[in-house]
Amino acid sequence: MYVVFDHVLSRVLGLTGGLLLSLPWFHLGSLGQGIKISLASLLLTYAAMPVVIHLARRMGAVDHPDARRVHREPTPRIGGLAVFVSVNLTLLLNFNYSLALKGVCISAVLVALLSLWDDVRELPASVKLAGQLAALLVLTVFGVHVEFAPDVWWGDMAEYAVTALWVIGITNAFNFLDGINGLAASLAVSVCLLMGLLAWNTGQGFMLLLCLAVAGASAGFLPDNARYKGPARIFLGDVGSTYLGWMMACIAVMGDWSSEGPIKAYSAPILIFSVMIFDMIYTTVARIHRGDVKNLHDWVTYVGRDHLHHRLMYLGLSQKHVVWAIAGLSMVTGLAALSLVEANKQVIWLLLGQSMVIYMLLSFIMVLAAQRVEEGE
Repeated sequence: MYVVFDHVLSRVLGLTGGLLLSLPWFHLGSLGQGIKISLASLLLTYAAMPVVIHLARRMGAVDHPDARRVHREPTPRIGGLAVFVSVNLTLLLNFNYSLALKGVCISAVLVALLSLWDDVRELPASVKLAGQLAALLVLTVFGVHVEFAPDVWWGDMAEYAVTALWVIGITNAFNFLDGINGLAASLAVSVCLLMGLLAWNTGQGFMLLLCLAVAGASAGFLPDNARYKGPARIFLGDVGSTYLGWMMACIAVMGDWSSEGPIKAYSAPILIFSVMIFDMIYTTVARIHRGDVKNLHDWVTYVGRDHLHHRLMYLGLSQKHVVWAIAGLSMVTGLAALSLVEANKQVIWLLLGQSMVIYMLLSFIMVLAAQRVEEGE
C-alpha cells in the first residue's frame, strides 16, 4: 500500500513541480533558465506517464513480442506522447516563437500526430513518408533550411534537397535505434545536451533553452523505460522516436553554428549526430550487399535485427551495457565536436578523420558480431 501511495505521490509532486517551474514567474541567465526549463519538462513527462500508459491500453497501442523484438511482454507504446506534450507546453509558456521555430513546431506536430496514428492503427510506410514530406513543406514555407550555396535558384534547390535528406534521414535513423530499453531517450539526452553546449559556446541562448527543453523531456521518460531488472512500463513508440528525431534534426538546421563557411558550420552537428548517421549508413549498405533491400520501398519497410545495438548484444553485452556504450560513443564524438568552434580547418579535418577511424573500428566489430550470429545459426 505504501509503495502504491509513494508512486502516486511522486507523480503528483512531479506534476506540481513541473508546472511551477514551467511558469515564467522569474528569469535567470540563459544557463539558469535552461536548467529550469529542463527540469520542468523532465518532471512533466515523468508525471504524465501513468496517464499515458492507461491511455495506451485503452486505445490498443500495445507492442506485442515477436521474433524481431527484444522485449518479452506486451508493453504500451505511446510514451512519446508525454514527451511531446511536455516539450510543447514548456515552449508555449517560455518561448517567443521566431518564424523558424513556428515552422519547426508546426511540422513536428504533424509528424507526431501521424506517428501516433501509426502507433494505434498501423499505417503503410508510404503514408508515413508522405506525411514527413508534407511536414518538410511546412519547414520550406517557414524558411527553415541549411545554408551553403549561392543565393540563386539552383542554390536554393540544393539547400532544400540537402535539408530534406538530413531531416528525414536523421528522423528515421533515430527511429531505427529505438530498439532496446532506454537507448533512444538516452541518446536524445546526449545529443540535445551536446547541441545545447554547442549553442552556448556560439552565443545562441535561445537554442540552448530549446535543446534543454527536449533533453529534459527525454530524461523524464527514462524512469519508466530504462528498466533492466524488470520489463519496461512503456515504450516511446513512433510518436516519440519520430518526434524527437525530427526536433533534433531541425535544431541542427536552425542553429547558426559558425560564420566561417559551411564546413566549419556543419562539421560539429555531423559529429554530434554521427552515431545515428553511422548506423543508418552501415545497415543500409549491409542490407543492399545481402540483397535484402533492392529499392526505396524495401529500404523504408525492411525491419531487421542488424542495427548497432543488436550487434553489440550479439557480442554478449546486456541491454544496460549497450545503452551505456552507445551513449558514451555519442559523448566522445560529440565532445570532439565542441572543440570545432574555435578550431582551424586543419584541426576540423583531423577530428573528422579521427571519427572516421572510430567508426571503421566499430564497423569491424559489427562484422564480427554478424559472423557470430551466422555461426550460431
